Order: sequence, then C-alpha cells, then structure tokens
Amino acid sequence: MTLSLAWFAIQGLAPDEFLDRAGFEDTGEPDEYFDAEHSAGDLPGGWYVVVTAQAGLLDPARLAQWSAGGRLVAVVVHEDTATSLATEWRDGRQVWSAFHDGSAEKKQLEVEGKLPDIFDAIREDLMAVQAEAVSEGDYFDAGYDIPLDLAEDITGFRHDALGFDEDIPVFNVLERTRIAEA
Repeated sequence: MTLSLAWFAIQGLAPDEFLDRAGFEDTGEPDEYFDAEHSAGDLPGGWYVVVTAQAGLLDPARLAQWSAGGRLVAVVVHEDTATSLATEWRDGRQVWSAFHDGSAEKKQLEVEGKLPDIFDAIREDLMAVQAEAVSEGDYFDAGYDIPLDLAEDITGFRHDALGFDEDIPVFNVLERTRIAEA
C-alpha cells in the first residue's frame, strides 16, 4: 500500500488557535497510526502536528495565513511516485522549500529560499547512501528523502518513523469544522 498525505507542524501558536485557523476540531479520539483522514498531536519542542490525507491543503495563501505569528513546516508525500515536498513559512512568508518529483524522467531536487544550515549535511549523507546502494546493485532515491529528513530535523517529526511509544504521544482524530479560507 502506498501513502499520500500532508502534514503541518506549527510552533509559536496555541494548538486551539491553529486548529481554528485551519478549520479543524480535536475530537479527543485517539488515532495511533493516522487511520483517520485528519489527526493531530503535540510533539516535544513546542511543535503541534496535523496529519491529513488532503494534500491539497498545501496552498501558499493558506500556509501564509496559518503561519501568521508562528513558524510552520509543511510536508507532502506521495509514495507511489516517490514525490516529496517540504517547506517552511514564518509569520506569513515562505522561507524555503525543497521538492523532489520521483516520477520525472530525470530526477532532481528543486530548492529555493534560505535553506537551513543542516541541508548540505543531509544531502551529502543521503547521496552517500545512494552511491553505496547503486554500487551494490540496489536502488535508493536520495532526492525523495532529503525534504523529509530536512523537515524531521527541524520538527522532530517524520510520518513514517513514529513508533508511538512513551516518547511520542498518541495523536487524536480531527474533524473539519469548515474549509479553511485561502
């Protein structure tokens, strides 16, 4: 089964304020493995994360509105095409983005803005993993993981790396209260 989802991590805003801006309400019902269409939870470091099956919520006007007064990292993942995007917004303005289209004939990573200092180290590490895989006759697409690792380094969250143990609280199901204005 392949996965397509988006997630938004906000820091600097109260979760209730962010949910109101985004048009969600926390039901209090646990969602341990993102089975619900929308779920959310608190993470260490003051991050609050919303995971949704609606990748279309990643709209620049919406991200600008949602990040006003805070810091927002947003990610979209389409595993079937090995496509990934990570972007950061602060106080209504985009700071950087990293995009990899795994379905393109010539795969490459497109970046813009002022990338975090850790970007080069992440890229170099993953390119080394890719080179080793290729030398062993295996396949590894480093470009796919670079945006995901970058977002994880900043927020401490990665959708496919959670064990939901004592370190990570269980997320709760969210319901849409309205379609957030863009």
